[in-house]
Amino acid sequence: MAESMESISKGKSIEISGFDCAEKSVHMIEWLGLGKDYRKFVVSDVEGELYKQQPGSQLLKLQCIGEPELLTGALPQNGDESKAILTRFSATFPLEATVNLGGEVWVLTIDQNYYAENLNIPNERKLTQNFNVKGSAKQ
Repeated sequence: MAESMESISKGKSIEISGFDCAEKSVHMIEWLGLGKDYRKFVVSDVEGELYKQQPGSQLLKLQCIGEPELLTGALPQNGDESKAILTRFSATFPLEATVNLGGEVWVLTIDQNYYAENLNIPNERKLTQNFNVKGSAKQ
């Protein structure tokens, strides 16, 4: 079922679909420190990155085309291998973006990745975003 979300471009909206693919992982996605509403931050981040790279373009539609890939990294706690402390977390959302670029419509295949590190050290926590366009096709 498609939903609609307001674009960062005034008066425009973006059709979003497939984002329920991550519902069962929300408790882990929260480790990124961006909140529970992953739909909102993923769409907004993709849109921001797209407009930075292609000024004048407009995101028309964003579809999550698979479950996000979630990876964790941990350290043994007090030398005990059976108890670990979470230190790193990565979430990659496989997306398909339909973009209007100067009157031409393109479909981009994107991996939107978030990598959080130093989760065990509160004031050294670091979040990196990677916007990776894997493919494009003119419609």
